[in-house]
Amino acid sequence: MKTFFASIYKARILLVALLLLLPAGIVAQGRSYTINHGPYLQGLTYDGVIVCFTTSDRGFSGVEIREKGSSEVRLCRTSKDGLFEADNTLNSIAIEGLKPATEYEYRIISKQMLSFEPYKVVFGEEIESEWYDFRTFGPKADEVTFVVANDIHDDAKKCADLLDLMPMDEADMVFYNGDIMSHYSREGQPFTSFIDVSVEKFARHKPFAVVRGNHETRGHLAREYGNYIHNTREGRYYGVYYFGTTAVVMLDCGEDKDDEHPVYAGLVDFDRYREEQAEWLKGVVRSKEFRRAERRIVIVHIPPTVERMAQVEQNAKRVPDLMTWRGNAHLGELLLPILNKADIDVMLSAHLHSHVVFPPQEGVVEFPIIANDNVSAMLVRSSEKGVYVKIVNREGKTTLEETY
Repeated sequence: MKTFFASIYKARILLVALLLLLPAGIVAQGRSYTINHGPYLQGLTYDGVIVCFTTSDRGFSGVEIREKGSSEVRLCRTSKDGLFEADNTLNSIAIEGLKPATEYEYRIISKQMLSFEPYKVVFGEEIESEWYDFRTFGPKADEVTFVVANDIHDDAKKCADLLDLMPMDEADMVFYNGDIMSHYSREGQPFTSFIDVSVEKFARHKPFAVVRGNHETRGHLAREYGNYIHNTREGRYYGVYYFGTTAVVMLDCGEDKDDEHPVYAGLVDFDRYREEQAEWLKGVVRSKEFRRAERRIVIVHIPPTVERMAQVEQNAKRVPDLMTWRGNAHLGELLLPILNKADIDVMLSAHLHSHVVFPPQEGVVEFPIIANDNVSAMLVRSSEKGVYVKIVNREGKTTLEETY
């Protein structure tokens, strides 16, 4: 009997040794090749979209797209400097040349890459997803509806609960207004924190944008966040979306404390970054497209503040405290003078983990600033009636319903 078990043990050792000698790609053939995250839509405009997804092994991927009901299919891949992107798992494929206000269908195709040598490539399994649909935005649209959620802090269950509070069938997109993660320190953390839930709830068919909060700038992987988030074609976190007669400006607040604070170890440069945004914003509010917009909304995680806001009784206790934080004060100093001249209807903020409305003050802040708490979602509908904002908390109670 001992001889029998000894023989089995030796056979196992031999098998392991043989597997270790095999090329990695050959071993990979035994694994199922899948699309393991996504797809999710980013950067949707009148004429384009970015489709994002990951595969379980390295591969060569693309997106097939067609107008809904058409048999004519176009294959899109990412190409740079004459080379198609390949031998990768994370994909973000930009599709351009689409028609405004048009329904499209798309699917992912991918080939596993078992070996990628200079003069020989060995492909493995080929896969394709089902067809998904979406609709491009229309330049003549007179109404847009979107959902805003914030301060989820890696709680995927909370993210799902907040989305479930909202009529997602009515929404054109979702804005995540910062601190969706507490910091970025784990590989794949954006997926487990909110992207996978978004895919399950809506993101195969409707886009989301991420307005960074101060927490997403933290962690040793924070500089890789832009590999997953594509708010604009230019690759910036800040930008502007146009939905027909409505303009939505996204601003990237940076950190809440001084750049020199010891916790940042000298690794941040947000004062200069906010100044850069302010110059960009001046150009936006002067542009013809922005001036043509009939309604203008600003989304930023940290609410900007200036000392004179404390003159309003309901702000008297909160604003002095906020002014001690560099992020709030610097945003107020840089951005409010620009936005006060831009006919803004409402600003949507977060960060405070409590529900606060800062009212307009002539010559100080010319529009209301609504700071959402960390247990509620916003439904925002912009139409000829104005900008309607409804806030519903996790228990289903409406805490604000107002048109601006």
